[in-house]
Amino acid sequence: MKIQQGLLLFTGTVATKLNPTVPLQDEFIRHWKIITNYFIECTDENKPVSETKIPEHLQQMLAVLLKEEKEGDGEETGPCMEYILRHKILKAMVTLALANVPPGMTQCVLIFLTKLLNAFQRPLLPLVNVHGPIHKTLCMIANTELAFSENEEVEFVWAVCQQVRNDPSLIDLFIQPPRKGSAPTVNKLEGNQDDLVVDSNDNGRHSLVEALVKLSKSEDTFVFERASEGLMLCTSLQSEQSAVYIVVYTQFCDVVAENLAKQFKVIPRKMAAENILNCPAKWGGETFKDELFGENFPGKQQLLAFLSYLHFLDKLCSQAHQLIARAVGKSIREQFLIAILEPRLLEPAEEGTLTSIAHLTRCLILIQSENLIHEFTVFMLGDNLEPERRLGPPKNPLRHKIIHRCDHLNEKISAASIKLFEILLQKPDQYIMDNLIIRNVIKRNYYNLSSNVYNYATVAGLSSSLEGNHTQDEEHVQKCVNCYLSLIPDSAKSSDGSQDEYETYLKDANRQYTGRIIQCISWNWPQEIISDINLSNDDEFYEGEFLNVLFNKLQRILDQPYEVNLQVTSVISLIVQFHHPHLHEYLLDPLLPLREGNRSLYTVLQQIVNELRKRIAKIPEFKKMVQISRQSLLNSDLPNTISPINKDLLEGTIVLEEFCKELAAIMYVKSMSPLKEVHNISSSYQDESV
Repeated sequence: MKIQQGLLLFTGTVATKLNPTVPLQDEFIRHWKIITNYFIECTDENKPVSETKIPEHLQQMLAVLLKEEKEGDGEETGPCMEYILRHKILKAMVTLALANVPPGMTQCVLIFLTKLLNAFQRPLLPLVNVHGPIHKTLCMIANTELAFSENEEVEFVWAVCQQVRNDPSLIDLFIQPPRKGSAPTVNKLEGNQDDLVVDSNDNGRHSLVEALVKLSKSEDTFVFERASEGLMLCTSLQSEQSAVYIVVYTQFCDVVAENLAKQFKVIPRKMAAENILNCPAKWGGETFKDELFGENFPGKQQLLAFLSYLHFLDKLCSQAHQLIARAVGKSIREQFLIAILEPRLLEPAEEGTLTSIAHLTRCLILIQSENLIHEFTVFMLGDNLEPERRLGPPKNPLRHKIIHRCDHLNEKISAASIKLFEILLQKPDQYIMDNLIIRNVIKRNYYNLSSNVYNYATVAGLSSSLEGNHTQDEEHVQKCVNCYLSLIPDSAKSSDGSQDEYETYLKDANRQYTGRIIQCISWNWPQEIISDINLSNDDEFYEGEFLNVLFNKLQRILDQPYEVNLQVTSVISLIVQFHHPHLHEYLLDPLLPLREGNRSLYTVLQQIVNELRKRIAKIPEFKKMVQISRQSLLNSDLPNTISPINKDLLEGTIVLEEFCKELAAIMYVKSMSPLKEVHNISSSYQDESV
């Protein structure tokens, strides 16, 4: 405490009276010699620096340097700075800082160097006798655990970061090559990063990032956030050499993943899913403080801290060099997702399951960076793209578990799991759809080769119309649309099916389809049905676990709560909006000649309607009841006079009716949107992105 109090004068603004009759260089040398003489004459090394005149003389030296720069022409180095460089004054200061003699000298030197870097207009770091001592100081910070000097350390490192921000090429000054051999190249890291072995006794160094990594472990919020911002700056620079050294020779990737895991571990295990999903969070102290206000609940502060840091890592991965972004994503998957979140997701307890699903869903909502999205995706779905088989043990237990929870006996878990996949499916990663659905329909072995039904090859507006066949195409589309619109019997319809109502669905479908086009803008899907696939009915067709579970869930639409039905139909609606031609053919074409024993979305809907016909035949005035139920859903103020016995049936019928209209609109919009229009949407989006 005495040392810090003694430094208060030095940490203030540099404003001191200089003797106008003495040349600046003589004044500078005088103060420096007083400092060096102190060490020659000192008899008590334990005397705190605050009880000496050292801080005052350092401040005088700094004042001389600033006055010299102010009076100079801005191009030539002044005599005082020349003296510093020629006599390696900064190197001597850093040596004193390393020894910390007298006690508190480390802080004195850090403050001097910080003020020097911040105050000088001319860039100092390119000078060898400046960046050498700066590099050595950074190594000192990285290698010591002096918590009492954290504030001075982080301000010094931040001053260095500002120099790098102004001139990104300076980042390479803080790289120290290995003593033997050469550092790995970007190509080597990208080609075989997992097998890379580095001799820990002969490592290279990246002193700036190492210092920031050490400070990012601080319990002090200011130090932690300032160091994290510095890391974001250093990783965003597109220096390949710097990226290699950060990944190979520093603990950066492991430390940020450990920080995330540490933040998550302190969140209470019991927490309402709604609180998790509704908790807003952005990186930054001020935002964090603002979000602490409002509705409070146990663990809110810890949850905010975790989500804020995840938001920071997401921003970092979005801006970082690709090599660093991939390495960070991999560390997060291994040290947080697999090590901590996966065991919780596999727990059988229902309360813990809901909380874990909510955490994963909230993370997916938050992340936007390409690499983090892909790592979360591979964590959830595995890395296999071979067509799925109906029988046999699951290859990925977590994938199997979270998919089958979409059809859980507990409707809350079921709805939460479906919501999780709805969020996942909106992420711009082709692997998600390929893994869940496309790998199972790519061979078209759902198609019945023995059928003579017209093969509709112009799909979803993604290929140019077949030459001379425009009328036939439009007729086919209209037949498909009518299939959906006429599926529900009149005796079960809750609305009059007005044109305005259908127009609303068409507008929504057009907007949603445009969104899917933008989402898939870089995906390498075919634009039309692959006609040269060697179709064979020898291979068994299986729609895959995900569609199988969704179809099963949809089949129970007449017996499930309204909210669950909305969630199921919402996810299926999202899936059919994607423009892969085989997916469109299999899921949306009701005239598809389907192989015997298999099912499609339309055949599932037919089975539901057949069941509906049987049930309504036993219920008098069903049409009137379903109309009243519709009015109650649209206007919550109206009393619902319907018996709760038929509640799920009536509301399920309404959801089914509206779902068929929605599918008809999506079918029409996708099939009638010309390829040129799709390309125009893609081009305009790319222009806006640029």
